[in-house]
Amino acid sequence: MTTPVTSPGRRGFRAPGTTFMVGGGLIGAVGAYLFQVYGTRNLDPEAFAPVSVLWTTFFILATILLVPVEQYVTREVASGRKALPGDLKPTLVIAAIGGLVGGIFVLVTLDDLFFSEPVYIVQIVLLMVGYSLLFAGKGVLAGARRFAGVGWVLIVETVARLVAGVVLLELFLDATSLGWAMVIGGFAVLALGWWRHDTGRSDTSAAPARNFLTGYVGGTASSQLLLGGAPIAVAALGGSPALVSIVFVTFTLYRAPLTLIFALQGRVLPYLVGLSREANHLQLGKIARRVVMAGTGLALAGGLVGWLVGPAVVGLLYGEQYSPTAVVAMFAAIGVMAAAAAQIVSQVLVAEGRTSRLSWAWLGGLIVGLAVLLLVGGEPDTRVAVAFAVGEAGALGLMAVLAMRR
Repeated sequence: MTTPVTSPGRRGFRAPGTTFMVGGGLIGAVGAYLFQVYGTRNLDPEAFAPVSVLWTTFFILATILLVPVEQYVTREVASGRKALPGDLKPTLVIAAIGGLVGGIFVLVTLDDLFFSEPVYIVQIVLLMVGYSLLFAGKGVLAGARRFAGVGWVLIVETVARLVAGVVLLELFLDATSLGWAMVIGGFAVLALGWWRHDTGRSDTSAAPARNFLTGYVGGTASSQLLLGGAPIAVAALGGSPALVSIVFVTFTLYRAPLTLIFALQGRVLPYLVGLSREANHLQLGKIARRVVMAGTGLALAGGLVGWLVGPAVVGLLYGEQYSPTAVVAMFAAIGVMAAAAAQIVSQVLVAEGRTSRLSWAWLGGLIVGLAVLLLVGGEPDTRVAVAFAVGEAGALGLMAVLAMRR
């Protein structure tokens, strides 16, 4: 049986493996960009467009459906309960839903966005299956406080995808090669045998996964349409394939802080679960308030940096043909920093099991963003960037109110 999370010594942030987990998250973030940079350096913006849409589609589905699975498993294992095999069923059901939705989307847009290549349908389905197991594994390891194991998951996934991408693209100079490399990255972590660390108690009295996941999935559905839908929105507004690629690499690069948070939030959640189990609501409220204040300041600073050097940084990494306008860079940076703060605040609600409040916060932000998208004029990339920033700022404000309200 695992040691209860309420033990002070195991609840702090100096537990063994923490540094390695952070290092693994950094390697994962850098590796993802190296994978994309290698693709953009070998394919022009038009040829790279299907990979942009495939990555975007998977990112949205994974964060809507699989991040809640990881958080649920982390919360249950951190509470001392055994997750497997009971939680494997909802995990695979959610993966099947994601594969179905993703497959239908790729099929419907095959001619417009994927150059009529049906192989992308197979790839999106396999991505959902492989990564459903990866996210469940991260949940088990984080909940069991095997933080070094989480770091290894992030490293193995990243290295496998990058190496496969380089090799396949050298053999077959085609965008579908990068899709297969993404699939390989998800399944590669099965070699780590993460399920061996699920050693908690079998507890049939635990709250059903459905109750937890329904609210969380509802919230992340809205948040990820805001966060990950920019390239698809640009395409829907009539943007060219090249403009879709430009928006994709810009938003992906600027999402670095949020990508790292998604990778490492399992480190924070066991600590917050401990506070929740002790009914330490005052401390949870203080944490939420401090994150909101810091996030607001960082969003303003990020916007200034995006305006001044954002286009140059994107052009330096991906090539001048991928550089966005200064306005797009500024609003993308503001929105990402606001989204990062909102995601951290959301962990308070996750720890307390109040995931239904996530739905209200993110839905409110999405509605605000859609309203702005319809009302603002200009080029597709500018309209999407402005709507994204305003929507994320609205979501952060609502998240702050709901997380601090007792």
